[in-house]
Amino acid sequence: MLCVPVSYGDWMELKKNPQINENYYRLKKALDYYESLETRSWPVLSAFNFKKGAAYPEIPELRERLRLTGDLPASSDAQSEVYDNALWQSVRSFQWRHGLKPDGVIGLRTQRELNVSPFERAEEIRRNMQRWAALPPTLGKRFIFINIPEYRLDLIEDGKSVLHMKIIVGKPDRPTPELSSVITRAELNPYWNIPPEIAKKDILPKILKDPHYLEEMNIKVVQHRKSQVLEVNSTNIDWQGAYKNGFAYEFRQEPGENNSLGLVKFDFSNSYSIYMHDTPAKELFDRDNRTFSSGCIRLEKPFVLLSYLLQDNPQWNLQRIAETLQSGKLTIIKTKPFPIYIIYATAWIDRQGILHFRSDPYGYNEDPNPNDYPEESLLSSPFSMPLSFYA
Repeated sequence: MLCVPVSYGDWMELKKNPQINENYYRLKKALDYYESLETRSWPVLSAFNFKKGAAYPEIPELRERLRLTGDLPASSDAQSEVYDNALWQSVRSFQWRHGLKPDGVIGLRTQRELNVSPFERAEEIRRNMQRWAALPPTLGKRFIFINIPEYRLDLIEDGKSVLHMKIIVGKPDRPTPELSSVITRAELNPYWNIPPEIAKKDILPKILKDPHYLEEMNIKVVQHRKSQVLEVNSTNIDWQGAYKNGFAYEFRQEPGENNSLGLVKFDFSNSYSIYMHDTPAKELFDRDNRTFSSGCIRLEKPFVLLSYLLQDNPQWNLQRIAETLQSGKLTIIKTKPFPIYIIYATAWIDRQGILHFRSDPYGYNEDPNPNDYPEESLLSSPFSMPLSFYA
């Protein structure tokens, strides 16, 4: 006899403690459900080359799996072996909830997610409950929210997302940190002052392979002396020695379309020296897994965000922005302080009561801390936000 899953709406629950984010309680409802599945048989589904409209003996197992995950209605025909339109749509629903391309084609990534056991899901939900329980119930009327595993930025106004875009975050060995801060300025035609670690790991090896690399990338060797920036003749530098023994200077990429920061940069105070910026590598936004940066956040639509931040500043209209970009000169624009929150959540429930999961690019769900913290100890996180607006 098949277990009848709860409907998406049943994930919803009113928050019991006004000091704890409501996603904690919503996920608790999901946790209860997945714990109830832990004693069920959960065989590995391995046959996935299904063509729409064709019949396969493995289809009934797929139907049962999708009913248990809530993607296929309990009233559907449990024994049908046909990969019909209703089942195809259910696969697409499952893919969308897991951040996969919703094409109804069961590839390796969809297969992997379908085979995650109820025990593993329950553990993932517990860890994310800990994260959500640490969040304050409100963050004001307007703020920017970034969820690293979702590769997405939302700009929230009056509880609703009025702007969203894809983002690129740090590589697993150079992760984007969780934090809260305030955006205070934007830079048009920014310089990229290359951090020493990136200079050593990335730039110096490229110079050794290609003597013309600095010229091709419009990167200067500079030295700071008080308030002055002095350019150094790179042809006089022993690059082999610099790579082995250390580099006494700094690299700075000049403004321009090929600058790694693109044409605009957004600054906010933090101890990690990260920021948000444009990028010339637009093609990377078409990837599903977008961990390509050294920790900073690359924006799909940076000028839409800039326009929003400057909408109350009549001195900076689109014409002036365009003229400034055309000039190629660094220009700093102060903005009204705008809160930004960067968090790491691989499980949440949206405003429609739909449970979402994402992959764990940094492996944080594998940290050896399986037990829930007491609620009282989870209310002091510096990087926190509610997802009651999240859709």
